[in-house]
Amino acid sequence: MKELKDILWKNKNLWEYDLPELIIYIENLAKECVGKEQLNMKLGVYRDFLDRLIKKYDLNLKLDYNLSSTNPNFKAIYQNYDWCYEQYVIKGLSHDEMAKEANCSTRVIGKWCAEKNRLTQKYRQIHKQLNDTQKDLIVGSMLGDGHIDKREEQPMFIVVHAENQKDYLYWKYNLLKDFCNAPPVEKPAVIRYFPNNPKGYLCQKQYRFCTRLHDCLKYYRALNYSELLNLMNNFSFCIWMLDDAYRDCSNWELCVAEYTTEDVQLAIKLFKQKWGLKAWIEKDIRYLRFDAISSRMIDKIILEIIPNDFDIIQYKLLNNPKIRKEQNRITLDIDGNKIFLSDYCKENNLDYRKIINRTYSGYNLYESVRMEM
Repeated sequence: MKELKDILWKNKNLWEYDLPELIIYIENLAKECVGKEQLNMKLGVYRDFLDRLIKKYDLNLKLDYNLSSTNPNFKAIYQNYDWCYEQYVIKGLSHDEMAKEANCSTRVIGKWCAEKNRLTQKYRQIHKQLNDTQKDLIVGSMLGDGHIDKREEQPMFIVVHAENQKDYLYWKYNLLKDFCNAPPVEKPAVIRYFPNNPKGYLCQKQYRFCTRLHDCLKYYRALNYSELLNLMNNFSFCIWMLDDAYRDCSNWELCVAEYTTEDVQLAIKLFKQKWGLKAWIEKDIRYLRFDAISSRMIDKIILEIIPNDFDIIQYKLLNNPKIRKEQNRITLDIDGNKIFLSDYCKENNLDYRKIINRTYSGYNLYESVRMEM
């Protein structure tokens, strides 16, 4: 930064200055002063110099004076309503966390936040709203593993994941951290018994987190599956797939056991409309299956949106030994349009294997196709 003599100087009896540099200098110098009078003294100017300068150029100077707490002009940060609102409502901090930020006691924060400014937990419950990413996370989770407490006056979002999905759960928590009072808690591994397995099944350790009570969650709790499906976008689709779907060698399978037939048909329709994905109901009607091409497209969507270093991404996709490498597919040029041979055979009810076998015997691909027509 330039020295003061190069920024502010006298020409005869008039003050002259480099205004942009002077503004920077004044704002930095203010941090060393207890008020405007001391600031004018350090600048070496007359007492109302700053007032005249601000009025002349309509300046909005940031003067962060270093006031002593005993100074009558001193105002602690917690006495500022905007700061209290930002920390308590927007960031969702507790009084303890705000006290550490403001370097004061929790009692003082409680006094200014709740008593003086009326920023209570009830106020936060009623007025705090989800951002767009949080809305998408809630939608995807409601389609998948998450739920909102059904008690009328307990609108609390809850989600649980196993230990091998710990990174994924903490990521969800961090997206909703300003709605939570506490970080995820660990639940020990337990043995669960089922009618068809009297010896019991060891369920791995789990991690769980929940939000505070927030009225904005009531809207999502009231939605049925069809309404949630219509709110689905790329982000919420990824959450649903990672929560409830399984990737085998060629295909994704999605569990829809809790969905009605109408809901499942709507999901299949939306998959096609939104992403061009082909899915159908398996013989076991609890599952939807995507074809191989659609499954590759789903892989790409997930890897573009969800951080690739998460445990769930590693074992379901990147380090999944069951997934086959993508093979080159045979294409035909039909009237200038490229089409996969397999798709052409399906559309025209042709025997794909016979066509391929003929090419192995020396026939031209197009000759082999014509022979099958």
